[in-house]
Amino acid sequence: MTLSPAPVAPVRDLQLGDFRTERGGIIRRARLRYRTYGDPELGAERGWVLVFHALTGSHEVHQWWEPLLEPGKPLDPARRPILAANLLGGCYGSSGPAPGDPSAENFPDLTTGDLARVHGQLLEELGITRLALATGGSLGGMVALQWARLATVPTESVVVFAAPARTTAQAIGWNAAQRLAIEADPRWQGGCYSPGEGPAAGLAAARAIAMITYRSAIEFETRFGRRQTRGAGQFDAEYYLRRQGDKLVARFDAASYVSLMRSMDLHDVGDTSVAAGQTRPRVNRLIGVGIDTDILYYPDEVEQWVAAYAAAGVDARYREIKSPYGHDAFLIEWDGVEGILREALGGIENW
Repeated sequence: MTLSPAPVAPVRDLQLGDFRTERGGIIRRARLRYRTYGDPELGAERGWVLVFHALTGSHEVHQWWEPLLEPGKPLDPARRPILAANLLGGCYGSSGPAPGDPSAENFPDLTTGDLARVHGQLLEELGITRLALATGGSLGGMVALQWARLATVPTESVVVFAAPARTTAQAIGWNAAQRLAIEADPRWQGGCYSPGEGPAAGLAAARAIAMITYRSAIEFETRFGRRQTRGAGQFDAEYYLRRQGDKLVARFDAASYVSLMRSMDLHDVGDTSVAAGQTRPRVNRLIGVGIDTDILYYPDEVEQWVAAYAAAGVDARYREIKSPYGHDAFLIEWDGVEGILREALGGIENW
């Protein structure tokens, strides 16, 4: 993979002061960590691209969507500058509940509306007055859908990958099972643990649960079947889940994981006709993308909100990615994701 030669700015922090949440909480001395890619001067001519990351992602877009940033690709920063921030509640530099963070004490619940709204302050700080595209998947897709109704600058297109208009009881249940795993670890201590001494076993178990929802039965059967090639009588599927848990523990914080899952549970744009009315003057085009094998946020959930927005007068379009990879397809199926982003940016003829 070759990242476009466009400039990549150093990571910076925006100091937000005391940030009041939709549910009445306050983050003291809040900050938002962000990075830009590309020449900001191009943003005035072509518009910026705003990217929201998923649950355990970060502002480092090139680390998880790198193929889309290559020369000639839809997010090539040599064509349009890109902006991405670590979501509030995360553990990659923005204010969150991780031990040692100055804002961790009494860290409040955050809605996806909060996570979207704070980006308006970031755009104002950077002098950004127009977006060509706002996009994200899963949690990032929820934030993108909230941005569609809360946008503070004109936004040509919003692309929402694998995210509903509101989180269902089943999806909340999957997250609850993960929280139970974390809380069962005695090192959780109600989230009041010292840095480096968190509930590693609980977080690993939570990640294993999550990975079952992120992939599909098709992939599990094709990739692992009933094979036991790792020795000690362990099925390959179990080895994979244990390995995924260990990898997350090495890079993520349990309290941040719980906080961001809570934001996903609280996700709800409200009455879709009202949300559509808020979206229409702010966004020219809204694309909802379902994944046919997604068992976390079923494709019909996406299709239903797209239909509701379209019925209310929004240029809302439904697209679907066919994939054996389940929910995570927006991080794997590069050709499908690329085609949808090209559509959102106006087609190849305008490149």
